[in-house]
Amino acid sequence: MTTHERGEKPVGIGRFIAFDHLTFWVGNAKQAAYYYCAVMGFRPMAYKGLETGERKVVSHAVRQNDVIFVFQSALFPGNEEMGAHLTAHGDGVKDIAFSVEDCRALYRRAVENGAKGVKEPWEEKDEHGSVVMATVQTVRHHSPTIFAIKYLHCTLHCLSIHAVHLLGLAFPSLA
Repeated sequence: MTTHERGEKPVGIGRFIAFDHLTFWVGNAKQAAYYYCAVMGFRPMAYKGLETGERKVVSHAVRQNDVIFVFQSALFPGNEEMGAHLTAHGDGVKDIAFSVEDCRALYRRAVENGAKGVKEPWEEKDEHGSVVMATVQTVRHHSPTIFAIKYLHCTLHCLSIHAVHLLGLAFPSLA
């Protein structure tokens, strides 16, 4: 049995695989994504908005190597949650996402240890595979999302791309 200052080392509850992406809530997602691409060398990765059937929030995902940022803005002024957050805090990070082995077990363990559960684990599927996601509240207004992804013929390197696809973002045309 392994122990440390905080008691027994957790066993069998899954593990963190990697940091996946940051989601920013901003006043203008398109402008923020363009800035990161034009000035900082990011490349467009995915889009979700009116053209893909989304009616509430527009999302622009950009990537540079293993770094992924998702910029989100309200599509209409009636989005009170996003509007209130932007009024109080301005543009900034809203979500920190991690890839994990067992999302349900890690969520359960976090809540048992005092974390506030924001959204219990749920599963989304499409022809590419499935993703289990959950959200816990941390300090201030950030809500880390943890998820476990299962794919056939997929390595860790492609997990982020498929997670974005499963979340409903469309990939820009490569033509």
